[in-house]
Amino acid sequence: MRKLTRRLVAFCLTAALVSGQASIALAEEYGPGFKNGKPLDQADQPAGTVGGISTEDAESALANAGIVIEKEAEGGGEDGVVDEAAKAAQDALKANFPRLQTTAMTGGGNWTQPFVNDAWITNEGQGFHGLSTFLTNIVGNVLYRTYTSSTGWSPWVMNGQQTTNYPDDVNIEAVQMRFSGYVNNQFDIYYTTQLEDGTTTDWAKNGATAGTMGSGHYITGLRMAFFAKNTAFPYATEKPLIAADVDGMREIDGQIRYFNGDKTPFTGWAWSGNERYYFQDTYPVTGWQYIDGFKYYFDESGKMLSDLEPIVGTKGPFLISINKEMNTLTVLGKDGDNGFIIPVKTFLASTGPDTPLGTWKTPEKHRWRDMNHGIFTQYATRIWKGFLIHSLLYSRPNNMTLDPSTYNFLSIAESAGCIRLRTMDTKWIYDNCAIGTTVTIYNSPVPGPFERPAIEQIIPESQTWDPTDPTVAR
Repeated sequence: MRKLTRRLVAFCLTAALVSGQASIALAEEYGPGFKNGKPLDQADQPAGTVGGISTEDAESALANAGIVIEKEAEGGGEDGVVDEAAKAAQDALKANFPRLQTTAMTGGGNWTQPFVNDAWITNEGQGFHGLSTFLTNIVGNVLYRTYTSSTGWSPWVMNGQQTTNYPDDVNIEAVQMRFSGYVNNQFDIYYTTQLEDGTTTDWAKNGATAGTMGSGHYITGLRMAFFAKNTAFPYATEKPLIAADVDGMREIDGQIRYFNGDKTPFTGWAWSGNERYYFQDTYPVTGWQYIDGFKYYFDESGKMLSDLEPIVGTKGPFLISINKEMNTLTVLGKDGDNGFIIPVKTFLASTGPDTPLGTWKTPEKHRWRDMNHGIFTQYATRIWKGFLIHSLLYSRPNNMTLDPSTYNFLSIAESAGCIRLRTMDTKWIYDNCAIGTTVTIYNSPVPGPFERPAIEQIIPESQTWDPTDPTVAR
């Protein structure tokens, strides 16, 4: 493993958070970041802009969201020399306010110009056939999906991925959006729509439905905004959906039910915030359920459990499934002759371009591992050759020497090929997945049977220990 310096971390963060780049590949010809088939050139931005946002617009967005950012003193890099990449990365983290950049698919498979933060996303009065939203400048995820009467809800996608791209004669009628991770702990996301008949809906919030269902109308405008938690929202929220009924979960006679906005019974996955449920004919399922090729467990209220250790224990055997494209690691338990189809846990990871694809069996483990040139990791499990599952990075074999940037930017900063996890997660692998455990590494735009986790709380630059490390005395 090559030495990952602070400068490299800062460079990766700057590329991912400040410049609006993402590790998810764009469409080959048309797609987010492209206009009429040509890449958008940020060098053409007008003076006084950062990442496409004017200083005045940025200050206005911050004020609207109830945030005040104080000026910071100039920082220095190695040997007292100002490291502009590191400073930009630190400034981006300290700002801690979202930058939402959205493009919409129009007719002929083209995409609109990017729309940033609190702006109407429009298409000259025409409908949309796909959406893509990047979240930058803060740690966490933005998730979103779209609805049409002919297809129902698309799968959830995140952080620049494209929703289902519909044909020119199929227009998006409704949308849902939500945050997860640190950004969700700091902000609520709101969104409103405009329909082709000129109607503007009220604002929906945190995964609720905005737009229309079963009315014959469709969306021609979308606007979103973020507001700090516990901040009063000044706009109407009573009727974000134009439909015969309220779309989503409600309580009837003490039991959760789910109805579509057109009053038809609902079957499928549903979310309340970031809690996940599965409904059959409006009723939530409970207990063990076989769905989409996996065996899930739902509690008595219908909520899906994403940590099954209290249910299945830690005895194993387990299979480790790593999605390189989405930076997730899922531990799968065995369901008898059905194979490894029980998702037990999922962990956020950092992989890199050199991470190999394939299937292997783990040959050895190391409590501490000197990776290269004095960079150490905890709880390292070898996968194949020089590739390991291991903790974040330390300057010595001492859990009080953490590089804090490797915690905050997990899944953003790339590894040199190994699978990097939080200390708590890699220790779970080290303790519970025996030598000889099968590890498979693959690529998919779908994170896995569970949604991708996110860092819930960032740590300060001065903190040199992993807050998830169970061996650190606090």
